[in-house]
Amino acid sequence: MKDIVRILEEIAEDKGITYHYGKKAALNLLDGTAEAGKTYLLHEYTKRRSEYNTSGTKITAANYEGKFFLVRHSDFDRQYFQETGIQQTSKYVTDIEPLLSVFEEIGNTLGCLDATVQQWENIDVTDALDANMDGLLCSYKIHIPIKYE
Repeated sequence: MKDIVRILEEIAEDKGITYHYGKKAALNLLDGTAEAGKTYLLHEYTKRRSEYNTSGTKITAANYEGKFFLVRHSDFDRQYFQETGIQQTSKYVTDIEPLLSVFEEIGNTLGCLDATVQQWENIDVTDALDANMDGLLCSYKIHIPIKYE
């Protein structure tokens, strides 16, 4: 069975998104390497729970729970929406709003697999991590049967 780490990595690569997996402290080390205009999927450690058949003799599925940042490097001084400037140059319009459709595309791709997406949600983030990233903090719960490759 293919693990959620490899599944999200493949989806990110197919969409031209730079993928990193690890604990939050390690993901925070991207400070000097984050490029403007580039989208990152920074996947934090995942919780895995096996599901057994009714007799308890064989694992039949895996349940994954975790979160990831879907972000872009941003300008720390730019306003969030239109507090001190115009809306068109805000963090929301330039960095967050475009990632909402990317988040939806990733969710739809997962939905086309032999998986059951039980939770797929996000919240806006600004100035996240040392690399000063804006975008979405996404959380998921996904059920994948063992037969998926």
